[in-house]
Amino acid sequence: MEVIKMELMKADVTVIGGGIAGICAAIAAARQGLQVSLINDRPVLGGNASSEVRVHINGSAYLGNSPSYYAREGGLVEELKLKIFHYNPLYNKKLMLSLSDTVLLDMVYDEPNISLFLNTCVHETGMENGRIKWVEGLQLASERKFRFESPTYIDCSGDGIVGYQAGAHFRWGREAKHEYQEELAPEVADHYTMGDTILFQARDVNYSVPYKRPGFAYDITKLEFFDSIRKGLNHRSFPRKINGLGGLWWLEYGGHMDIIKNNEDIALELRKLVYGIWDYIKNSGEFDDVDNLILDYVCPIPGKRESRRFIGEHMLSQNDLTAKTHFEDAVSVGGWYMDLHANKGIYDEGPATAWNFVPGLYNIPFRSLFSRNIPNLMFAGRNISATHVAFGSTRVMATCGCMGQAVGTAAALCVKYETDPADIVKAHMGELQAQLLRDGQTIVGLQEPLDPYFADGLTIRASSQRSYEQLYPTEEISLEKALCLVLPIKTSVAESVQIKIKNRSEHSETLQVKLFGGERKENYILANELKSYNLVISAGHDDWITLNLSCKKPEDDKIYIVLEGTSDLAVYGNEENMTGAVSFLYRPEEPSRLKKLNKSICFKDLLPSQDMYNPANVVNGFSRPYGLPNSWISERTEGQEWLEFGFASPKNLDEIHLVFNSQLNLEHFDDPIEPLIQEYDVTLTLEDGTQSEINIRGNYLSLNKHLVHAQGVTQIRFDFSATYGSPYYEVFAVKFFAPKNAK
Repeated sequence: MEVIKMELMKADVTVIGGGIAGICAAIAAARQGLQVSLINDRPVLGGNASSEVRVHINGSAYLGNSPSYYAREGGLVEELKLKIFHYNPLYNKKLMLSLSDTVLLDMVYDEPNISLFLNTCVHETGMENGRIKWVEGLQLASERKFRFESPTYIDCSGDGIVGYQAGAHFRWGREAKHEYQEELAPEVADHYTMGDTILFQARDVNYSVPYKRPGFAYDITKLEFFDSIRKGLNHRSFPRKINGLGGLWWLEYGGHMDIIKNNEDIALELRKLVYGIWDYIKNSGEFDDVDNLILDYVCPIPGKRESRRFIGEHMLSQNDLTAKTHFEDAVSVGGWYMDLHANKGIYDEGPATAWNFVPGLYNIPFRSLFSRNIPNLMFAGRNISATHVAFGSTRVMATCGCMGQAVGTAAALCVKYETDPADIVKAHMGELQAQLLRDGQTIVGLQEPLDPYFADGLTIRASSQRSYEQLYPTEEISLEKALCLVLPIKTSVAESVQIKIKNRSEHSETLQVKLFGGERKENYILANELKSYNLVISAGHDDWITLNLSCKKPEDDKIYIVLEGTSDLAVYGNEENMTGAVSFLYRPEEPSRLKKLNKSICFKDLLPSQDMYNPANVVNGFSRPYGLPNSWISERTEGQEWLEFGFASPKNLDEIHLVFNSQLNLEHFDDPIEPLIQEYDVTLTLEDGTQSEINIRGNYLSLNKHLVHAQGVTQIRFDFSATYGSPYYEVFAVKFFAPKNAK
């Protein structure tokens, strides 16, 4: 009998797990020049985001409801989501998900430094002197066995198989309230985790199709929770429209068990529930328009939420998220609410989950991404060093992907300096953060200053600049519900602004005006009331009025103008977005007190005048709104616009990056992103007068990188010729990078 021979695979870093965290870790390391072994135990990449499990890639934008507003992550996760949408515009409808799988494969296959091992299960980890020496994987279908060796290992496997086998310290279940002073934690620690869910897909086939419940499936009507879900209680409700239904997230089970060892039992229970639920939908007579629906897909494996959580040098806790602890070693962000699911899932008598408020974006420290006792082990994903409560926020996949980019980039520094992650914190954090920012990673508050080599004597010109006013009213927005207009302010004081208002009644009405300031630049959360007053709007008034502001610039660089009136009063607005200046519904009962309006209140004549969209903003070190919009925006146009950079002396230029507006206030998108710049040309002028040109057509990414390797550059000009529908051209950042040792 032939024995399977061991094949040795050596690399600079080994990444275990091909979910979103593992993909981002592998690509980040590979793009830094490392040889990477990427091991995945499934036939497709993506983990819970794959076509096998079908969970959306959610993150810090919190489905577009984040109090930070411009909260979607940048970096590799942004690239990945934009590419998925580009190749599969039906992604959000959960159609053609095999195409989404191919996007992830493409991104990995495009990296020559990555060796991908699909269908490969890691079953053993070897140790030497307290360090991981190797991991072994078995590829059963190919009858191959591999030993993977590298100086550094990144466990993105979800359950933390390598860290567990290596003896890395970990947590399981819920910490007690007193351990980290977490209000949301239980009084006594326990072993409860969040449960698993099997998603399914309903589809209309345009003719009647019967359904017969399999023998193993439950008659849902006889289960103890039936009356509760039938009435839609405790956050467990059926949608009105069943066609296109992509599953029920609250159909959850297993959190009260050992979610790893009981994996098969949990999966079987979930299948019994799914096929029983479908029987109820199809055959109970309580749902409309279901005769032509089929159960098109049932996921073959459960989507797992929680199991082991490793212990790093810092355990991220509830207070880190709510108080926004300042971390010198910040490397990524989160922002999803602390979404803590019921212990017993569908069988729990309480609510399916509790969405606990998180006040916008928070930073995640690098010390939560490597083991405290296994020196060459890093991790990213749902197994990071976080309490159960904090994990309720960090577990979503876009957040996991950002952590993956952080550890993949850190792996390159570990190789460069022949050191371990803990030493990166001590000696090389600035370098790690600089590289992450260069690659588009979002880290709250960190600035990426322009290299003085390029900044000295730099001149910046633009064809035009958008004025800071929202004109062109197209609709009336009733003040029956209070509204809030948020205006970023560059000057030290704000004196007044005009809005257009209409009194639709035959008698005078009172407009109540309240002014607030905020406390954190990344947020749109009003905090401190500055003043309030009333204005009498005469009967039949239909014109602009002046609002007295007379206040100093608040700490977060924004003034919140709350307008309260009656159903007879209306302000004018439109549906045109203006970066930074955002309109909301005012909801004082909400934690953030604001709710998305999806319309813009018109305003003009803000005094003092604000030079808000100056072209110099593109080199101020920020690549997204942070207090101020931090962007150059052209005037409204149907033609072309341009940006031009002139250097006082010739420069050697290796690389140019541009960051465009991809509507960071959205979590997902079904239509092309209108403000993204689709077509542009880059012209380099050299000291001898010659020129070289780069022509871009069909761009769909927010971060555009151009390798130019040019010497003696005196001028760079960008000519923009098309967006995906916006009448404005908008650029957040332009970055220049010189060759090493070129200065």
